[in-house]
Amino acid sequence: MKSSGAKSRLSPVLSRAEREELEFMLLSGVLRALRGAGLLEATHVVSSDPRILRLARRSGADIIQEAGDEGVNAAVDAGVGALGRPRKVLVLPSDLPLLRASHLKHIIALSELLQVVIVPSTSFNGTNALLYAPESGMILSYDNDSFWNHIRATGRKGLSTGVVSKQGLTFDLDTPEDLRRLAHLRVNIPAADFARRAFR
Repeated sequence: MKSSGAKSRLSPVLSRAEREELEFMLLSGVLRALRGAGLLEATHVVSSDPRILRLARRSGADIIQEAGDEGVNAAVDAGVGALGRPRKVLVLPSDLPLLRASHLKHIIALSELLQVVIVPSTSFNGTNALLYAPESGMILSYDNDSFWNHIRATGRKGLSTGVVSKQGLTFDLDTPEDLRRLAHLRVNIPAADFARRAFR
């Protein structure tokens, strides 16, 4: 998770304080889903922001502190490097408001059959979840068009790969349009309530 207040694309509709409130709310929701899936004890939150790391630790996750925001690739590298030689790693962003424990359990179940499981963003240009084995040698690329970068990377390595495309997983919150869409969904979660208040 980037330092708080970093979601600049939401600045046309939210103040910095509101963006920070939403970011903390989103992270808390992801951590709740991880707890419900029985994964919280194996969860590590990577960030350079001490406030984010304090929230993660209070929630029961371990933390990995970066020196600064250097991008997703660097954050994932820092996280995997700090874990030594993990058999498998599940990489999740912190901005998935519809994420549920059942989604995570589904990904884990698929990973018993496949070497890589990838969840695209709604527009299929981002990666909302990636479960892979670091020892496979797969090169991660969270730059532009990361979903297809990762599909190509699995092909180059000949890795068996599954793609999961469910709304609760593919929906991430980056833009005012995303926030407006969340406000109109019939879901009872803190982030959706926040979105509805933002557009009153």
